[in-house]
Amino acid sequence: MIIVKVVLPLPIRQCFEYFMSDKMCPPVIGSRIVVPFRSKDIIGIIISFYTNTNTKNLNLKYVKSLIDTKSLYTNVLLDLLQWISKNYYCPIGSIFFSILPKLLRNNHIIKNQYIYQWTITKKGQEIDLKNFIKKQKQFKTLMFLKKNNILTSELKKYNLSEFILKKLEEQELCKIKKYSKPSLEYKYICDNEKNFFVNKNILFHINNILIRRKFASWLLTKVNLYTKVKFYLKLIRSVLLKNKQVLILVPYIKDINVISVFLKKFFNISINIIHSELSNIQYLNSWMKIQNGENLIIIGSNKSVFLPFLKLGIIIIFEEHNLNYKNRKTCRYNFRDIGILRAYRENIPIILDSDTPSLKTLHNIFLKKCFYIKIKQDYSLLKFNNDIVDLKKERIKFGLSLTLINEINKNFKERQVLLIFNKFNLFFLILVCNICGYINKCSNCNDYFEVNQYHNMLFCRFCLIKIKKPIFCYNCKNLSLIIKNIRIEEIKNSIQSFFPKKPLFFLLDKKKINENFLNKKSFNFSVTTPFVIFTTEDIVYNYYFPCVKLIGLICIDNYFLSFNFRSIEYFAQFYMNLKKLTKKGKKLLKILVQTSFYNHFNLTELYNNGYFSFVKKILSTRKKFLLPPWSIQSIIYSESLDSKKNIIFLNLFRKILEKKSKEYHGFLWCMSPYPCFFLKNKKKYVHQLLIHCSSRLYFNNLFHECMNIMNFFDIAKKVRCIIDIEPN
Repeated sequence: MIIVKVVLPLPIRQCFEYFMSDKMCPPVIGSRIVVPFRSKDIIGIIISFYTNTNTKNLNLKYVKSLIDTKSLYTNVLLDLLQWISKNYYCPIGSIFFSILPKLLRNNHIIKNQYIYQWTITKKGQEIDLKNFIKKQKQFKTLMFLKKNNILTSELKKYNLSEFILKKLEEQELCKIKKYSKPSLEYKYICDNEKNFFVNKNILFHINNILIRRKFASWLLTKVNLYTKVKFYLKLIRSVLLKNKQVLILVPYIKDINVISVFLKKFFNISINIIHSELSNIQYLNSWMKIQNGENLIIIGSNKSVFLPFLKLGIIIIFEEHNLNYKNRKTCRYNFRDIGILRAYRENIPIILDSDTPSLKTLHNIFLKKCFYIKIKQDYSLLKFNNDIVDLKKERIKFGLSLTLINEINKNFKERQVLLIFNKFNLFFLILVCNICGYINKCSNCNDYFEVNQYHNMLFCRFCLIKIKKPIFCYNCKNLSLIIKNIRIEEIKNSIQSFFPKKPLFFLLDKKKINENFLNKKSFNFSVTTPFVIFTTEDIVYNYYFPCVKLIGLICIDNYFLSFNFRSIEYFAQFYMNLKKLTKKGKKLLKILVQTSFYNHFNLTELYNNGYFSFVKKILSTRKKFLLPPWSIQSIIYSESLDSKKNIIFLNLFRKILEKKSKEYHGFLWCMSPYPCFFLKNKKKYVHQLLIHCSSRLYFNNLFHECMNIMNFFDIAKKVRCIIDIEPN
């Protein structure tokens, strides 16, 4: 009897076994089947099968039906998904189904697709074409068929008619043949394409990357745009000439369209685009074409790394440092790391591209796990026309300093478009009467008094006045005073008074922006008329602002006061990549930074000497204190309706870790369970346990043992556990 091992679309780390009837077709690993689960039928995926003659003691259910006759996954992809489930502690069923198109997560049947090709017969080759002089369309068609065969999909391209072909078929002058798609080979032809000059230095590096014919990780940085374009065009063409596929991974959808339009100018082939905004049918069609090897260039966002490529030749990851590559769902892996792992399994090279590489990538170069592409060129350090505003010496009104307000008004006189960028603090605390709604205001500037909860005082940021926190309302004499968050949307009228007769736009919610774009009620960022934009970091990443000449960074103190020690690294990467917002006029771009840490050593190092000098100091500091990437940190999140269960679960996990660590004689440090401030759930409590370890190999072995032991305790079933192996 055949027994199949099946994964189901459930958030559990377990596989299930079923009997398969001998009357059914033989099982195929990676195909979908319908199986009974509890009181209903559910779709599963076969990951393995075996035969067993002694089935008397086995109480297994039978498979209901088969859906696919071919695997939906490649062999490399099957191994990769099982490795991710094991090493990132993800529910195996969730990850297997999450990468499939939505239509294939149900019982949608993939029909066998065929290609129809018209070819000329012997009679057509021997017939005298003078008989068709009066029939010009038939004459033209026969002349074409004598030279080349043609697919039905290419008839419009060569101005041929299917009706004329059928007429010739009736005369037995041509015939149609049917091929299944995988049987045809899709070859790259570089005829009628633009030629470009590439120097010997670039050719040397491209040959060095491709001549190895095995896995290697390469970092491309400190290269100007002109040289970078030449490098990639020559590299992609070299891969295409070998009839292999190219995967280009980008962090945001806005970059996909830019790259695809550019590549279409140089390569006369179909380029596939994969992102989350495609419809279900569009995504499935693209998925099938990639599996059949029809599309040789694929440009996509995060999940594109899991596509079933027929013959993948190289992977290129742009902005490899970007935090958008980090998966924030239950399976907390980094798509950049998965891309490197896939390149290793496919035995192909991978290019990591970034002007501000992550510390992990630079650490891998130090360990010679990643190679550096050194292209000789005149690379000059990019310096912005920047200015730092010291908030300790400046007067502030609604988060804006006088220097920034004056600079905005000055630029408006020069008809320049402006962008005000607000990072985290889009609100501040004020004291409000719960009965009459009275708000305490400054008598000098009529601005709101802000509340300092720790010192029980009110203060005005503009006049620098401090008063004691009142006990009762000065208006209605009641004692019901409450502290309220006031957001920028609520003080639009007050901010408008700083910029009279100037349009203001508040882009704070991505969903509302997308709705406005669909309804065509939004403004165009490329319009040259002046306006002021208030926005957040997430929205800035997702859109281009080509006409912006002034950027104000407000509230960057959050980076210096954050619980995350990596936050200053993220600020440096964000600041250095602000040039990509405008696309043009980079020399005219001016940045004003508001901060209370005017003389902070990291800030001065970044502004004076650039990103790479800043990174050297950060790495040396982290090495002294054994912080990542010189060590490994992981976080275990516990979520439940009862906070006590979280604490019991995490304390038990900590005790098991500490006992097992003594057997391995390795360094392990844990921070006791504490409430999580980053994950917010209104209905459930979330706690976390921080684990710090000196060795990755030691940590993986230790963690596997502890997870297996925890499965024997009932408390593990009463909480939802999320494991973040490498938190960002």
